[in-house]
Amino acid sequence: MDSLDKKLRSCSISYHSEFSKPIVCDDGGGVEIVKAGNLAALVDHLTRHDKLDASFNRTFLTTYKYFISTYELIRLLIDRFDGTPPDLNPTQAAEWSNQIKPLVRLRVINIFKQWLESFWGDSSRCDATAKQDLLEIKAFVYRINDASEAVAARQLLSIIQCRLEGVVNIKTIQPSLSSAPKPILPKKLNKLQFLKIDPKEIARQLTIMESSMFAKIQRSELLNKSWQKKDTSGGPGPAPHIRASIQYSNQVSNWVVALIIGESELKKRTQVIGHFINVASACHDLQNYSTVISILSGLESAPIYRLSRTWAMVTERSCNTLSPMQAMISSTQNYNAYRETIRAAVPPCIPFLGLFLKDLTFIEDGNPGLTPEGLINVHKYTMLASTIQDVQRFKEAPYCLQPVPSCKNTLQLNYSQLLSCTSCGQKAAS
Repeated sequence: MDSLDKKLRSCSISYHSEFSKPIVCDDGGGVEIVKAGNLAALVDHLTRHDKLDASFNRTFLTTYKYFISTYELIRLLIDRFDGTPPDLNPTQAAEWSNQIKPLVRLRVINIFKQWLESFWGDSSRCDATAKQDLLEIKAFVYRINDASEAVAARQLLSIIQCRLEGVVNIKTIQPSLSSAPKPILPKKLNKLQFLKIDPKEIARQLTIMESSMFAKIQRSELLNKSWQKKDTSGGPGPAPHIRASIQYSNQVSNWVVALIIGESELKKRTQVIGHFINVASACHDLQNYSTVISILSGLESAPIYRLSRTWAMVTERSCNTLSPMQAMISSTQNYNAYRETIRAAVPPCIPFLGLFLKDLTFIEDGNPGLTPEGLINVHKYTMLASTIQDVQRFKEAPYCLQPVPSCKNTLQLNYSQLLSCTSCGQKAAS
């Protein structure tokens, strides 16, 4: 069987190949890692009968739009389902039909399932192009009549129907609020003030708001540096959820500045700074590193940094709380301390999105899409997919926190407050 497997793989690849070396693998450490290949060879590898390369499959399904359209991929997978390698003698052809082809066909169905379930389009609106692609797959499934493939085919049809109906997240995890910590609120809820709300509760409400925005970010928004592209259609524009998250982070930083500078009394400003440090510490405990960085960005901004008399009155306890967080987000050695923190974090967690975007930009700009031989540079797409997967894994476990509308409304960031920041800053004493 081994010799036939090699011949069949070789025949299948060379039959479709336009290049003399259609697929390049690194066999270091005994683990075969695909580095480059032509399109047909990569689709063959995606649906191998003798091996499930889960890492490669995730990479391919995450990044395929860089080198092929969705419709073209559908056609290639259907061709793979129907195809037979050329130049087989009768004995080999019988062995292919009886032993290998059924496994390949099942692989194709399972790739369609994985693709539609976890890597399909992000919009809840099934547009005309996406609908046509789904109907193409549906028509393919309807002609599957082999009993051994019936169960997988029914499962695939169910997923297709969900997508046609606009279901975005087929797999969802809803936390039970019954186990959420009890909110920490002051006795009077009608006139909540920032300094009167417990730092832990502020951190929880900020985390609820930010995690909701972070969860909406889709894989497609992280591809092709879409967050840097300008909107030319008059619609929401590319990467709307990334843009919203960036805007929110900036708002948090500006909100920190506005509340501190808005206090004309030296003692009150000191109290607000101390309160924000405690909020950042509570966010750190919740592994909401995005808000930690936003708050510290506000505290370290020029308008706040220059308040020397105010900082002189900040308690030693607050300074001791602040220092480790500053060390964690230090840019030293390419943010090594923060990267180690994130690497060890177990969700729920909200990472700082900006560093992921920086890494994705570096990978995009620093690696060509094709090798010198004209093969698809899978190594580049593996790095992109790995970074995107790091973002995705933090969305898998939602926070179990109870929203408190009165508290959220008090903390809600609004532009009128931020616009007043400049005029308040001109009046504030140092």
